[in-house]
Amino acid sequence: MDKEERRAARRRRLERFRKGKFHRILYEKGVLYFLLSFLIPFSIMVYAFGVYGVHPFGDRQILVVDLWHQYYPFFRVVREKLVSGGSFLYSWENGMGTNFLSLISYYAASPLNWLSVLFDDDHVRDALTFILCAKIGFAGAFFSSFLRYTFKRKDFSICMFSVMYALCSYTLGYYWNVMWFDTVALFPLAMLGIVALCREGKWKIFTFALALSLISNYYIGYFTCIFSVFMFAAASIIECKGVKDWFRKLFLMIRSSVLGIGLGGFMLLPAYYGLKLTYSVNNNMPKEISYYEDWKKIFANLLSYNAPTKVDGLPNFACGMLAVLLFGVFVFSFGIKIREKIAALSMLAIIVVSCNMNLLNYIWHGFHFTNQIPYRFAFIFCFVLATAAFRAYDIILSRGIKIYQLVLMIAAPATVLILNKLSKGVDYKFEGAVKSSAIIVGAFWLIFIAAKIFPFKTKEKRNLLMTLALSAAVFSEFISNAQMGVSTVDTTGYNDYPSNKTEVRQLLDYEKKNDKSKFYRTEMSYTYTLNDSALYGYRGLSQFSSAANVSVTTMCKRLGLYASEAGNRFYYRTSTPIVNSLLGIKYIIKKNGELNTEDWVFEHKTSAGNANLYENKYPLSLGFMVNEDILNMEDNGGANPFEYQNDLIKRATGIEDKFFTPQPVALAEYDGLDVTKNGYGNYTFRNDTDEPTGSATYSYDCIDGSYIYGYANGTGGTCDSLEIKCDDELIDSGKLIESYPIVFPMGNGQEGSTSTVKITSSEKHKSGNFKLMVYAVSEDTFKKAYNALADEQLEIKKFSDTKIRGRINASEDGVMFLSIPYEKGWSVYIDGEKVETFKLLQAMTGVRVGKGSHDISIEYTPEGFVLGVTATVVSLALIILIMICEKRRRLRRHRHMMYSAVSQNTGNEVIPSPYNNKAEIYDQVSEALRSEDFGRVEDTEVILYDGSDPAKKEADDA
Repeated sequence: MDKEERRAARRRRLERFRKGKFHRILYEKGVLYFLLSFLIPFSIMVYAFGVYGVHPFGDRQILVVDLWHQYYPFFRVVREKLVSGGSFLYSWENGMGTNFLSLISYYAASPLNWLSVLFDDDHVRDALTFILCAKIGFAGAFFSSFLRYTFKRKDFSICMFSVMYALCSYTLGYYWNVMWFDTVALFPLAMLGIVALCREGKWKIFTFALALSLISNYYIGYFTCIFSVFMFAAASIIECKGVKDWFRKLFLMIRSSVLGIGLGGFMLLPAYYGLKLTYSVNNNMPKEISYYEDWKKIFANLLSYNAPTKVDGLPNFACGMLAVLLFGVFVFSFGIKIREKIAALSMLAIIVVSCNMNLLNYIWHGFHFTNQIPYRFAFIFCFVLATAAFRAYDIILSRGIKIYQLVLMIAAPATVLILNKLSKGVDYKFEGAVKSSAIIVGAFWLIFIAAKIFPFKTKEKRNLLMTLALSAAVFSEFISNAQMGVSTVDTTGYNDYPSNKTEVRQLLDYEKKNDKSKFYRTEMSYTYTLNDSALYGYRGLSQFSSAANVSVTTMCKRLGLYASEAGNRFYYRTSTPIVNSLLGIKYIIKKNGELNTEDWVFEHKTSAGNANLYENKYPLSLGFMVNEDILNMEDNGGANPFEYQNDLIKRATGIEDKFFTPQPVALAEYDGLDVTKNGYGNYTFRNDTDEPTGSATYSYDCIDGSYIYGYANGTGGTCDSLEIKCDDELIDSGKLIESYPIVFPMGNGQEGSTSTVKITSSEKHKSGNFKLMVYAVSEDTFKKAYNALADEQLEIKKFSDTKIRGRINASEDGVMFLSIPYEKGWSVYIDGEKVETFKLLQAMTGVRVGKGSHDISIEYTPEGFVLGVTATVVSLALIILIMICEKRRRLRRHRHMMYSAVSQNTGNEVIPSPYNNKAEIYDQVSEALRSEDFGRVEDTEVILYDGSDPAKKEADDA
C-alpha cells in the first residue's frame, strides 16, 4: 500500500470516526471538554499540593485554621457513621450531644464525602484532600458546561476559561473551607439552568442544581438563591421573546425555585431550627452605612501572582489577567449587545458594592456579621468576570481580531497597575506580582497580535493556534497562582495530627473493653483541637462550631469552663468534681504525663506510652433526680462559678452545707505591677515600669481533706498568662486566660503545702483589671451531695444515637435532670405516656417524674425534620407529576402536528388512507420515523415539517 492509499485510508477512518456516535458524544455533546475542564484544574491543584509536600507526596497536610479544628473532625464523624452505622440525625461525639443533621448541613453534607469510605482509617485526611481537588475540578467542568450551552461554542477555549473560574483567587485563598466548594462548583450549573429556562423553558436543570446546592451547603446555597434573582433578570431580558413569554418564564422560575428549595427541605428545615439555637440569631442590622475597604485597593487586587486573602483582607476577586485584558473588549466591542453589557456590568457592580458596604454585606451573609472572612460570596464576581471575558473572546473567535480591540485590551490591565501604584504610594515597587502580571499581560497581547498579523490559511487554524498559545500561558499563570495559594494558606505536619493518636486509641479501646456501661462521657485534660471528641471518636463535651447551642455555651461559662458565645465554642479543661459528675464525665485522658487532681476523685486505670487514663469514681448517669427548687436557679453571668455551683447543688439536693469555701491569700508578691484590691478576688493593676509586662503572685495554704481550685479572668485581655504550682511542682502554665476565664485545679496538696498562682499582664496593656478567686472543696461534703443524687439515677437498658431506654426509681415527686442539651426534638415517655420537657439551668433538659419506679423512653427527631421530609417528598412528587404532564402534552402536540402534516394538501395528490382514526395514523408515522423512512407509509403520504416555515416553527416553540 503506497502513501496515497494509506493517507486515503486514514482519511476514511477519520471520516467514519467523525460520523460515529463516539465523536458525537466527545465533541458535539461536549464530553471531552467537560472532562478536560475537570482534569486540568484538578491536576494543577494536585501539583501545587505536591510541590509543598502534601501527603502522599510528602509529610504535610492541608489542615489549617478551622479545617484543623472543625471541618476535618466533623468529616471524620460522617465517615465513621457511613462505615460503622449510626444516625445522621444526632451525634453524641461533641457538645454533650448535638443535632447532627443541622451540623453537617453546613459542615459536611457534601455527596462527595461518601467517597471517604473507599479510604482506610489511616488515609482519611488523604480522602479529604482528594475530595477537595475533585470539587475544584467540578467547578471547572460545570463552568465549561455553562459556557458551552450559553454561547454555543464547542472548542478548547472553554477549558481555558474554566480554569480561570475553578482556580480563581477565591478558591486559592479559601480552599481550607472545604465544605463551601460543592456549591461553588454547582453555581455555574444553576446559572446554566436559568439560561436554559429563559431560552427554552427547560426548568429541570435549575431545579435540581439549586436543590443540590442547598443540600450540600445551605450557606453558600443562599448566595446562589440571591444571585439567581439578578441572573434571571439579566437572562430574561436577553433571551425572552416579549412580555407574555417573560411572564411565562417568571412563573417557571418561581415554580422551579420553590421546588428546588422544597427538595432540600429534609436538610434545610432542621438546619433552620438548629440555627435558632445559636448565637447568630442575636445579630442586629447596622443603623448606619459604612464601607470596609478603599475602592482603589479592591480593584488593584485583581492582579495575578498575588497572595490571596486567607482570613481577613481584601475580597478575592482575581481570576487571571486574561479576564482583565478582555474586559475592555467586552465593554466596547460592537458584536456584543448593549443589554448584555449592561447586565454584566450591573452584576459586577452589585457584587463589589455588596462586599464593601456593611448593610449589603450583612444581608448577603444571611442577616449576620461574619466572624472573619467577610466576603464569602466573592466567587460570584469571578464567575461574572470570567463569563464576560469569554464572551469577548467568543466575538474575537467569530469575527476575527480588530485593531481597536487590540487597543482596548490595554485599558483594563493598565488601570489595575495604576491603581496598585496609587494605593501603595511610596511603597510601590515594580516587582513581584505587579511585574509578573505585566509580563503575562504582555504575553497575552503579543499572542493576539501574532494571531492578527500572521497569514493563516483558515480562520479555524488561526483560532486553534491562538487558543492553544493562550491556554499554555493561562495554565502556566494558574500553576504559579495555585502554588502561591498553597504557600499563603500554608500546611501542617501530617504525622503530628492528631497528637498521640495511637496512644489515645489504645486508651479508648481499653474503656470499651472494660466498661460495660451503655453510656458514659470521656474528655481530655486539655484541648488539642476545639473538637477533640469528634476528632478522636469519643462521647465528649467540647464543641466549636457555628451550630453550637448558645444556651449550653452560657451554662458552661457559668460553670467555669472555657466558653464564648460570640466565638461559638465551649470546651473542657480539667474542672471541679461537681462539674464532672453533673455532666457525666467518667473518664479523663491526660496525653502527656500524669493528672494533677484529687486522688479521692480520679483513679488511674491504665497507660499507653506517656498518655494516661483516669476514671472518675463519682460519675452520674445521663439522668438523675433533683429537687424542684433547681427550677429557681438564677443566672449569675459567670461572675463566680464556685458560688454558682454551690447554689446549684444546694437547690438540687437540699443540702445546706457549702461545697466551695473561699480561701484567703497567704502571701502576695508583685513584680513590676502596682495592684489594688477591690473586694475578694477583684484587682486593679498598673505597670509604671519600662518592662512590657509585670506579674502578681498569690500563695494559698493547702488543707487536709479539701482540694483547692482557682478561677482567673484577665478582663478585656489585660492579663493573659498563668503559672500554677503546688509547692515546687508545676501544675499548669501558659496563656490560659488570654481569651476566656477559666476554673483550674491547683494541685493535690496536703496540710503544710502551698499552692501559688502567678498571673502576668499582657504586653498590650499597661493597666487594667483581673480576677483571681481561690476556693476549697470538701471531700466529705462532696460525697454527701453525690450520694444524694446517685441514689435516684436513670438505669440505661438500651442506648442508640436517637433512642434511649431505661428505668428510674424516684423516692418522691421531683425533676429528672438529663445532661442533654435542650431541644424541642427530644421526646420523653414515662411508662409509655409522653410528658412535657423543659429547660434546666437554661440549657439542659428536664422532666417531672412522680414517685415510684418508671420505665423511661427518650427519643429524638430534629425539629422540622418531619415537615422537611414531607416538603421533599411532596416536591419530588410534584416534579414527577409535572414531567409526566409535560411529556403527555408534547405527545399530544406531536400527534396533532403529524396528523395535520398527513392531512394537509401540499399540492400532491393525497391518497385516501384506510385508517379511520388518528392513533393508527400516528403509529404508522412513528414507526416510519424510527426507521428514518421519510417517504410513504404504506398508502399514506407523510409530509414532515423541515424547519423552513418560520411561522410553523414559532407555533411549535410556543
